[in-house]
Formats: sequence, structure tokens, C-alpha cells
Amino acid sequence: MTAGTRHLKRFVGATIAMVTCLVAAGCTQPISGTPTTAGSVSPASVAGLPATHGPSGPRPGADDANIPVENSAGGRTDRLAANAIADIQAYWKDAFPDAFGGRAFTPVERLVSYDSTGPGIDLCRQSTAGLPNAFYCPIDDAIAWDRGRMLPRLENSFGPMAVVTVLAHEMGHAVQQRAGVLDSSTPALVLEQQADCFTGAFFRHVAEGAASHFRVSTGEGLNNVMGVLNYIRDAPGETGFAGPRAHGSAFDRISAFQHGFGDGPKRCVEMSADSVKQRTTQFKSWKDLQETDLPVDRGSVDVIEKSLRQVFDDTGAAPPRIITRKSPCPGREPTSPAFYCPETNTVSLDIPGLRDIAGPPATDERKSGYGDFAAYAQVASRYALSVQKAAGLSLNGATAGLRTACFTGFWGGSLLEDPIGRRNPVGRVRIAPGDVDEGVAALLSEDGLIAADLDGDRVVAGFARVEAFRIGFQRGLGACIAEYRR
Repeated sequence: MTAGTRHLKRFVGATIAMVTCLVAAGCTQPISGTPTTAGSVSPASVAGLPATHGPSGPRPGADDANIPVENSAGGRTDRLAANAIADIQAYWKDAFPDAFGGRAFTPVERLVSYDSTGPGIDLCRQSTAGLPNAFYCPIDDAIAWDRGRMLPRLENSFGPMAVVTVLAHEMGHAVQQRAGVLDSSTPALVLEQQADCFTGAFFRHVAEGAASHFRVSTGEGLNNVMGVLNYIRDAPGETGFAGPRAHGSAFDRISAFQHGFGDGPKRCVEMSADSVKQRTTQFKSWKDLQETDLPVDRGSVDVIEKSLRQVFDDTGAAPPRIITRKSPCPGREPTSPAFYCPETNTVSLDIPGLRDIAGPPATDERKSGYGDFAAYAQVASRYALSVQKAAGLSLNGATAGLRTACFTGFWGGSLLEDPIGRRNPVGRVRIAPGDVDEGVAALLSEDGLIAADLDGDRVVAGFARVEAFRIGFQRGLGACIAEYRR
């Protein structure tokens, strides 16, 4: 995230209504170009399922799957992987005919376990020695996984459902092969996004309680699953849309997962190069060569304040004053690292707290660093409360938290210079694809204010937080008002 060195043509992703409409509580004039039903997203649900915390992982008492695994060591990781494959293939046995014109699903011919830290085995015309990976090989019709490094590392970081996530993705490639869409002419990114979408469809099945060996909650459980996708994303600037090994940014991968979770495999089948291009943030950016991150200091705060005023200028809301010190707000407990006081229309900041968020990931588990965009998104979220107050919208409760995330996403999307979508950012502050991933990582954490209401209460489900941010980022301010009006 950086302050640009040149003025760019202003981009407005949707027609924004004037203040006379925005402030009026009953205004129904659409602000974005995507028609929606007012208040159509419930903050208490995740794609129609109740948003709840609860147990996630292997089902207690479930018998291990009786399926052959080549080269298995018979340990916990291999049993976990085999049980995952069994549940995933059982899902596709039922789902595949409906998604692909009545055709039957055939199980993968080979399941192979290996240890990347030991002697390699020959698989898919390569040795597995030193290959910490999980993959589908169409040549051998095989799904293979590294029991030595990769799967244990993921389980240690995100829990056992991380193993299920990775293998569900690889099974998605097997589904593509069986459906005849695993085509060398299709951009790798499209195939990877579709496999992520298929993964989401499978996890809907698990969340509904239909899997034999696993269960997942729609709160922390899905948060960790999406955290896996964030962890294994392409690094910023690593590859572009047409890169031969592109898998997608965290924003892209989680978006695809959410499409599958919400709409099922038929939505995944509809994915094409054009549809992925329209929503991707996977492109080479000017930022890779030109600019550095914004520091967290008074000067940068002034730059961000100007950016927020420019992005929300057409709403007609009186902009709040942003100060870098604590400010009294009678009767209210301040939130950290940013606090909005509606009585004085002031946003006060804790600069050291913002610096912690902007910094690199810390070894102290009490702190989390995500990057500069994640830090300034905290500021944007409190600024967004002032816009909501001007519109007569409630600032408390789960709907307010999601609407705040949506408004913050709208601000972020207004700063993106997108060479694929050919849109220019508002003003001189610009973000790059990696900045968006910083926001996603912060949204999946259990701290921060991006999806929090006035009192700092966060929405339970990370799924809903990211979804709200994406709606604002991709569809604009009007969609935020329409979707989160309840």
C-alpha cells in the first residue's frame, strides 16, 4: 500500500447515490449495478447455515476407512488422509452426476503416501525425494501426499481439517479430469480456482453433518480451513494470471471456496477464464518495482485520511476528524487500535497498536502482524462507521459489523489499479494484490476491527467477514447498503 506519485483518473465501480438518498433510511435507489434484495445476507448465517462455533476434525468413534494406500506408514497422518479421501470420494459419488449431466464418478485409481524427507519413490515421472507437496497426477490417476513434512506442518498450524482441505483440492483436479475439463489450454489459475470451488462444495457437505469421518463448524472450523488457503496462496508478485503454476492470491482462492460452499459444484462448473479474470487480483503490479509500504506515522495517517475522504466524498457524509491520540468519548469504552466516537465524529488512533498490525508476523502469539493495508483497514473501518451514522444506520450488532467490513472493502477496491479489469484507483493512494491478502488474513484472525461494530464486537464467522469485505471490494457501496440493511 502506498501513496502514488501521480494523479490517476478516478474510478467509481458503481453509481453512488447522492446524500439525499443515502441518508434517507427508506431510500431504495440502487447504488451499485448488481440488483439485490435489501438485507438479503443474514449475519447469523454462513451461506444459509447457522454461524456457530463448535467441534471440528475427525468424528469421535468413526471407524477408519478401508481403502488401499500405497507406501503407507500406517501412522496418524496416513489414516487421516485416507479417511479424508474416503469422505471426499463418497461426496463426489453423489454430487458428480448432478453436476456433470448424469455421468458416474469413478474413484481415483491410486492413493500414494510418501515421506519427502526420506528416499524418494517414482511417481508421475518424478522422484518424491525433497518434494513437500500433495498433488493429483493425471498420468497415473493418483493422489499423493507427503506424510513427512507438508501434511504434519499444516495440521500443526491449522488442525486436522487442513489435511482434508488440501486433499479435497487435489480431488477437485481428479473431478476435472473425469469431467473432461482438465485441459492444457485452460489457464492454470482457472483450474486451480475451480478446484478451490469444488473444495468449498465438499465442505458444505461436511458442515451439514453428512460426512462419515469429519465435522466442521461454520465458525472457527471454516476460519481454519480458509486460513489454509491463505497460507498456501501464491506469494505477492510470484506469478500473473497466465502463469503456468498460478494458484491464486488468498483473496481469489477464498472467494472461489466461498462460491462453491454457497452455491455448490454447478457454480464451479460455470467458471471460465473470463469469469475468473473479472474477479481476480492475480496480476503483476506496478508496486513490485516502484513503491514500498506506507509506514504507520502521522504523515501516512494524513494520506490515508485524504484517501478516505475522496472515496466516500459522494455520500455527502461529514468526514470525521482523525487524531493520533486518545480522545474522551463520554460513556463509551474505546476500541483498539482505532476508536470512533459518534458524539464528536472523531476517529482516535493508537499508533503503536497499528504498527503491531502493520509489522511482520511476530513470534509472540499475543501479537499478529499482517501488513500496512491490514493496519490502515482498521482506520477505514472506524471511518466507515461515520458514513453509516450519517445514513441513519445502526452502529451496533452483527449487521453493523458486516456492513463495516463491506464499506472497508469498498474503500480497498477503490484504491486498486487493476490492469485486467482496467480500473483506476481513486486519488493517489494505491494498493497491490498482496495488500488485499493482508486484509483477508486480518479478517480471518480473532482480533482487529475490520468486521467489528462500534463497540468492537466481531462477527462470529470469518466466512461472513471475508464475504462482506469481498462484496464491497467487487460490487461497491450500494451492494453493502442493500445486503446489510437489516
